[in-house]
Amino acid sequence: MNIDTISVIAGSRRICQSDLARMAGISRQAVSRWFKQGRPEIEVRASHLQRLSQALGVSMDELSLPLPCLQSPEERSSLGACFLWDRLYPDVGRFAAALVLGEGRAVARLVEIYGFFLSARMLGRAVWVRFPQYKRHLPPVRRRQLEELWALSSRLGWI
Repeated sequence: MNIDTISVIAGSRRICQSDLARMAGISRQAVSRWFKQGRPEIEVRASHLQRLSQALGVSMDELSLPLPCLQSPEERSSLGACFLWDRLYPDVGRFAAALVLGEGRAVARLVEIYGFFLSARMLGRAVWVRFPQYKRHLPPVRRRQLEELWALSSRLGWI
């Protein structure tokens, strides 16, 4: 099982370690050990993995495979340098979970770095629609640039 994948899925659904333990039918201490091992791949019983996959509504294969953006240490390092330079989020997995949840700070960080168009390709139309809510998290200069683009897009009927 890939612990990073579990961490992102659990974080995006606001599931704590004790909930994961209950879903898998194991102790909280066992789940705690999963996260403390310090390596992405962990060994678990097939029955526990099956229970967890059913409870989360994802296949056992999906729980076993790394997320595309977290496959190699180089990718993690690159994404960490890009998005986590101020330690707003402790790791790339938590940042990804925050994006899935639509947290303003995470969405603002993504839009700050990639802009509206690429961010909308990743997260959908909500990037444009929710701009007034998350723009306060952007640096002033970048905020002004994006406000101009957002206003133009509104006038053209894109939003």
